[in-house]
Amino acid sequence: MDGIMKKIVILITSMLLALSASAQLRTAYFMDGSYFRTDMNPALVPTRGYVALPVISGTGVTMNTNFLSVDNFIYNRDGETVLALDSRVSESEFLDKLPEIGKLSLNTDFNILGIGFTSKGLFWNFGVKARVNGELAMDKDLFRMLKQLGNQTYDVSHTSVDLTAFTEVYLGTCLSLTDWLRVGVRLKGLVGVANLSMSDTNTSVVVSSNEISGMVRSNLRANGIMINPNYAVGSKIDMDQLVDWSLVGQNIKSGGFGIDFGAEARLFKERLRVSAAVTDLGFIKWSGATLATAEHYSYFNYRGVDFDSGETDMDSDSSTIMTKSDGKGYTQRLNCTLNIGAEYNILNNHIAVGLLSHTEFRQTHAISELTASVNFRLGSGFTTTLSHTFCGRNRPGIYGFALNAHPAGFNFFVGMDYIDSKFAKINNIPVPKAAKSLNFYFGLGFNLGKAPLKAIIN
Repeated sequence: MDGIMKKIVILITSMLLALSASAQLRTAYFMDGSYFRTDMNPALVPTRGYVALPVISGTGVTMNTNFLSVDNFIYNRDGETVLALDSRVSESEFLDKLPEIGKLSLNTDFNILGIGFTSKGLFWNFGVKARVNGELAMDKDLFRMLKQLGNQTYDVSHTSVDLTAFTEVYLGTCLSLTDWLRVGVRLKGLVGVANLSMSDTNTSVVVSSNEISGMVRSNLRANGIMINPNYAVGSKIDMDQLVDWSLVGQNIKSGGFGIDFGAEARLFKERLRVSAAVTDLGFIKWSGATLATAEHYSYFNYRGVDFDSGETDMDSDSSTIMTKSDGKGYTQRLNCTLNIGAEYNILNNHIAVGLLSHTEFRQTHAISELTASVNFRLGSGFTTTLSHTFCGRNRPGIYGFALNAHPAGFNFFVGMDYIDSKFAKINNIPVPKAAKSLNFYFGLGFNLGKAPLKAIIN
């Protein structure tokens, strides 16, 4: 493999490994000691109260994609590792693996403060989080063009980007209506930090026998606590003028509300537990007072290289012009999630098998997964879980693992939802081959006293 290819592989692998944790770790759903499970269902109370500290007590990122995996872009030919663009990889072999619209979604979740405790038979939890959600969409024609470079026009207009950052302050509670039925709710106040998007894209590339030309037009939108709305309309974008961090204090004008609610039924002497929850049902209202808009245009015409002079024969032009905002705010819904779980316990609750349906309703599409798990409870302060995701964007053979130590003094958690059992060797280094999702979650908190919930109705 040549030097350029090595750099590309290292870059792709590094990006995937960097996107390595999960705000809603599926494998932790049935782990009694984990306080992260309340993020997936506010009715799932941990066995002990807790104190969560900034960053170390929970930092996560989740990456999901329907096209980005090593075996879609790296092939073995004649004992050599080659890229999909290599002539030894057929056009159909590469393109048939890709969807018409490639989508990539990203969630990040940084704990700032958290506390959970039981008082008068009710479980309470309060906390502050910083969250970032992102979505990217791109046309299959982009990869078709790179592979073919044929004499035709390629339309890659279905390209869009949306990135949203906000702060969440939450207050939740859980109560036992009866000895077998628990319900929980979590209320969230949201502060919009930033929303950046590129939409209404009109992009095409024309390939002919003697030149390659392309044109890109798109609308850009920026809103947030650092945006200076007093920019010069009609001028080229000036980031020093547009982004002014001294305005942060007075630009907190976007906010919203969210709610999580769930229930858990414990049946047959708690051997069977059935639960369901809806999380992040809500919205952010972005203020028009901190809104900036622009139009982007770029063009290029490449006619080749003069090998005698070494000069490239190419014309290009690019500009981003600030436009007048209408001054109106807009509303953006949160990425709502539906979790439905069933768990059956055996051997005096030391072993449990669980099945979780997880569906996330993002801005442009939905992501659904079905995960089965086996949970081992070794004593009152140690739990480990093995899982497998059967449905979703990943192929069979994607496993999960989580470990939770939660004795009286501390709570340590580490886990992954997507551990690929198939690897490709690149420069004798094994890298995940088939997984289209990667994550890793780590948390270290401190436990408070253990106190049971009290049933309201006996």
